[in-house]
Amino acid sequence: MPIETTRDADRNLTTNVVRGYVSEKEMHEVLQDFYDRQPTALVLWDMSKAELAHVTAEMLQKFVRRASKFGVHRRGVRTAVIAPEDLQYGLGRMSETFAEIESTPYRFSVFRSRQDAMQWLASDDAA
Repeated sequence: MPIETTRDADRNLTTNVVRGYVSEKEMHEVLQDFYDRQPTALVLWDMSKAELAHVTAEMLQKFVRRASKFGVHRRGVRTAVIAPEDLQYGLGRMSETFAEIESTPYRFSVFRSRQDAMQWLASDDAA
């Protein structure tokens, strides 16, 4: 599977690093596994090495809708996406819009750098 998941209990953080082509099924399996376990408060999706040319708006909306449904008990926690390239970032911003439409219980934001994503995840700022 092109998604490597690690958990850092000390920081209450799950990190998913996506490499190469990833299928919709693989993304949903990682999401399901996250919620089948004790979910962490913070989630980081690193898409910097992901091949996303095949991803459609419908795929994103379906994923965000499912994540929102599963995440009903994650109220007030955060999910960040690292998306340094233009296509990755554009899809990330589209996901942000879908997260707003779906009224996800957790905060979701996309960043071009790991440093900015980690800073936001660790901050107390509600923005």
